Amino acid sequence: MATIKNYIEQYLKWREEQKEKELAEREERVDWYKEKMGSPEKIKNFTEKDLHELIEKLWALEFWRNKAYKVNKLIKDNGLDKLKTAFINLLYSKQPIAKKWDDFRKSIKGLGPSSLSEILTLVFPDRYGIMNMKPLTVLPYLGFLTEKETKNISYGYTSGRDYERFMEAFQKVREELKNNGLPEADFIDVDFFIWYLFEHVFELKFKRDKKTVIKSALGIQEITTKPEIPVSSKKTKEITSHSEAESILLKLGQILGYDTYSPDRNKDAYGQKLEDLISLDAIPQFTAPSLLDTIRNIDVIWFEDEFPVCCFEVEHTTGVTTGLLRLYQTSQLNTKLFVIAPADVLKKFETEMNKMPFRKMKNRYIFRSYQDLINFYYLAENYTKSKGSFFKE
Repeated sequence: MATIKNYIEQYLKWREEQKEKELAEREERVDWYKEKMGSPEKIKNFTEKDLHELIEKLWALEFWRNKAYKVNKLIKDNGLDKLKTAFINLLYSKQPIAKKWDDFRKSIKGLGPSSLSEILTLVFPDRYGIMNMKPLTVLPYLGFLTEKETKNISYGYTSGRDYERFMEAFQKVREELKNNGLPEADFIDVDFFIWYLFEHVFELKFKRDKKTVIKSALGIQEITTKPEIPVSSKKTKEITSHSEAESILLKLGQILGYDTYSPDRNKDAYGQKLEDLISLDAIPQFTAPSLLDTIRNIDVIWFEDEFPVCCFEVEHTTGVTTGLLRLYQTSQLNTKLFVIAPADVLKKFETEMNKMPFRKMKNRYIFRSYQDLINFYYLAENYTKSKGSFFKE
């Protein structure tokens, strides 16, 4: 059985081959963060342009289709001054990291654990490490965290104490690197080592959207304007297809301020591609790869701060059981589980709820008819119109 020393030997050989490219990218990112966030005074001078650059440079937000929209939403939800104050407190307050982490998460909407830990790491690579699903998946292989501990961190809200526990394990990996060929190793080195194990040794690759990969390879720039959410001049009287239900769910999610995902981006509904209503190109890496493989096939998901808050299965012509089973796989997550279907499917839904394995968590499932969905969509749409008119947005 391979030990961590064996893995480090493999990594050092790979690193030597990739050294120039790897170090150049690393140094460019670290230099930028030190230049823009290297002191409280520098953060006070932060501009909206700087915030756009910060988001563009985060590995954690690679899955965003439209990063300009993400930045505009961050500013709208929090305000630039509040963001700057929160960054100063997070990076330069004398309080323990657990307290600073929790304060930031409570006060700022729109940046999840991976983004937050990456900012900490790029400003202070000697003190903090990047916490995402790659290390949380790999660390149990190395014996530095148990699977139970990674689940406690992965499923649900990640607290400052969770980050402290993670860093205790990450520090052990750093010590191994320092003692076995990388005496100057910091936590970015640890992140590269973990990434190498994830991608090249254990081959736990997350599937990427092919269109995004091709665009990146061709150097095509993403659209930098906020995607429009069409408001129908004529109300839709009924949902007549699976994709029409998905379309309304995606529009509703955007109206309510969530990030939206669906695997059915190539479908059309009401004369519009679903792709135009999807804000995430890929599932954020918030949990184990095996669970992500199931979750990425759920019809529609609403995300907040990189974590799913609502999962929807649309049952148009097929039976309810398949969708219920897919939702059941997410039972470890603190997520609302919806079945959206014609009203006459309700009896079948209730019957299935009394069978195993659904019976033991029947209170987690919510049935909503197509008409329920349409009614709520127009309530939300009308509220948005009224709010804009009242506040003259």
